[in-house]
Amino acid sequence: ADIASGRLAADIRELVNAGIRVVVAHGGGDELTKWRKSRRKRTVWHDGLRVTDDQTRDDAVLVFRGIVAPAIVGVLQRAGVSAVGLSGPDGGLVRVRRASPALGWVGRVRSVNTRILEDLTAAGHVPVVSPLGVDGNGQIYNVNGDDIAAAIACATQARALIFLTDVDGVRNKAGKVVGDLDPSTARAMVRSGVVSGGMVPKVRAALRLLSEVRFVCIVNGARPHALRRAMSSDGYGTRMSAHVPL
Repeated sequence: ADIASGRLAADIRELVNAGIRVVVAHGGGDELTKWRKSRRKRTVWHDGLRVTDDQTRDDAVLVFRGIVAPAIVGVLQRAGVSAVGLSGPDGGLVRVRRASPALGWVGRVRSVNTRILEDLTAAGHVPVVSPLGVDGNGQIYNVNGDDIAAAIACATQARALIFLTDVDGVRNKAGKVVGDLDPSTARAMVRSGVVSGGMVPKVRAALRLLSEVRFVCIVNGARPHALRRAMSSDGYGTRMSAHVPL
């Protein structure tokens, strides 16, 4: 989502001022692809996933921690939010294991060090977490941003996980946004291919989390007050919970 617009930053400030603890987990895959393309570096894909060799990993660290995270932190700071940039390797925040030899330095989340997040949020800070992880040997891995967001929400027993994306929510076969989505319908939509592309990992993450968080919402982060509306019950975006009201 485009936090650089400042709209989301204002919503985050309001949530923090209301005593709600907020953690921002960002992605950056598009920015990484653009960075490498501008330097005539080829991006290799395997089954739709980025292969992260040594150079790609170094580029990911540079782009995520040196470009994307500072931009988000800066916008939040200007909105009056005390934002703190972190990544998975910082303090062993996100521990991972290698996802697949074919993907290189791509990690799957094993654990989250919640104490760091709890200490920061208790003091009124907003951690901004870049999609990187570390293994037991101190090696850094590229990690899917949705996976890190889901792992943090689960580990911290968050009230809600909000996926901010560039579409208005999950659409059904007719192309209409589904306001409330129950688990069985969501699984059927993934199996049938109605849910596809980048929406699949978000829906799957939501399904895994429904026993841990109150609800998961998928909304268009470019819409005015997207975050505030997602936290309310006005039917904005697609809301998934274990118990959908009739």
